Amino acid sequence: MDLQEWREKLAWMSNEQLIQAHFGLQEQIKKHYKLRGVGNNLKKAISLCEQQIAMSPMVMKAMREEHRANWEAANEVKGVVGRQSDMPNFYTPSHHGYRQLCVILKKQKKSEEAARLEVQREAEGWER
Repeated sequence: MDLQEWREKLAWMSNEQLIQAHFGLQEQIKKHYKLRGVGNNLKKAISLCEQQIAMSPMVMKAMREEHRANWEAANEVKGVVGRQSDMPNFYTPSHHGYRQLCVILKKQKKSEEAARLEVQREAEGWER
């Protein structure tokens, strides 16, 4: 299954599930990269980074929607007592998969590919 097919299979997931999957992948990336010198852990870390990157537009959308939903729910309660507030800014987190894969690519002397990923990460709105 290629990454596009894998991403399409995630379309049924709720925002919360997408966000949980994103952070679950992050933990798996950390685990396998830490063991990169043993067996196929580096290859697995790369694959996990690619999966996290493939789903990143969906996750960014989910995070923004969750931010808005949380603000609306809080304001609904505050509206009862007359103290609604403006929606706070949404601050995007950094993206571990992008960062880790760029490190790997630079170590493999694939700077152009790493630079392309940095542009993609920035275009999606993730922090560095």
